[in-house]
Amino acid sequence: MSARQCPNCHATMPAGKIVAYSNDLVCSGCGSPLEISALSRNLSAFAGLGAGAIVWWLASAHYSQEPNALGWVWPVLFSYLALSIVAPLTLTAVADLEPRSVDAQSLDHEAPPSHSSH
Repeated sequence: MSARQCPNCHATMPAGKIVAYSNDLVCSGCGSPLEISALSRNLSAFAGLGAGAIVWWLASAHYSQEPNALGWVWPVLFSYLALSIVAPLTLTAVADLEPRSVDAQSLDHEAPPSHSSH
């Protein structure tokens, strides 16, 4: 099955909806609750971390020669931005959808436990 496709009705989900509502996905075609597979989530996270590590390594090599007191900030900032850009882009490319499990559905709709003092 291709990426971002509902396993029930085979409708393709928009990429923006996958990234914005990754925890509360509902198919626009059949209305069934969906979730992103663990493999897709882990793959996008590791791709983002890998891109962040490479950017940090390149930026730290470049900014370590500066006599600046804040030279360590730029590699951290650039690696965070690389992670923040690469992970969602990878998720939109490889998001494999599956039906949401019954346990996850029941946890989403439970009322929060009331405190004993109320």
